[in-house]
Amino acid sequence: MKRVLLFAMLLLGALCNTSHSAKAQGFKWGARDGVTISNLIGIDNALPNAGFYVGVFAGYDFDSHWGLTLDMTHSEQGALCRPNDDGVTMDYVYDYLNIPLMLEYGVELRGGHWVSLQAGVQAGIFLIGSYEYSAPSILGDDYVSGSGYLDSADFHPVDFGLSLGAEWCFGGYALELRYTLGITQTHDGISNTLNGYYYISVPDNRNSVFQVGTKFYF
Repeated sequence: MKRVLLFAMLLLGALCNTSHSAKAQGFKWGARDGVTISNLIGIDNALPNAGFYVGVFAGYDFDSHWGLTLDMTHSEQGALCRPNDDGVTMDYVYDYLNIPLMLEYGVELRGGHWVSLQAGVQAGIFLIGSYEYSAPSILGDDYVSGSGYLDSADFHPVDFGLSLGAEWCFGGYALELRYTLGITQTHDGISNTLNGYYYISVPDNRNSVFQVGTKFYF
């Protein structure tokens, strides 16, 4: 379903694209999508994990340089954890509806292209947390794997962060890069038992997320 939604946003952008001027005074709106490279700060054995994001944005350019943009974006975040002392490998995915407010400053390049720099704050509404695991069998001769959902009641409902970004605009399209650092904990530490045998403890952690993707101005 998520892949279908991503494809639909890409198709909508291609069909509705116009020759938008990225820094003409006035209102602007469109869609954004791409990949996330995320990690969880606070988990010692965590490695970056890949996901996707898709959303919409609206904003206002005050003049040929300055503007404000507000997004609503579904974002897959989390981390891939190396095997612990019991040999358990974990893949955590946290889904958020992120709402960043970004201040933009843009300059025009040759050929009508624009480069914009952005900085702002973000509130992330927690949606769902899931995991996949691989662990040695209790018989010691094989590996077992499985998946499940983390208890949403353990997570803080809103995750606050600081964001920095850059955007290269050409016509009605743009390539974007954004980094968001969580400044609040996603939860206060949680524990779980996998397959009725392995006990895991997830310490306090904060989100760290890169987004690389495209924007379509309608």
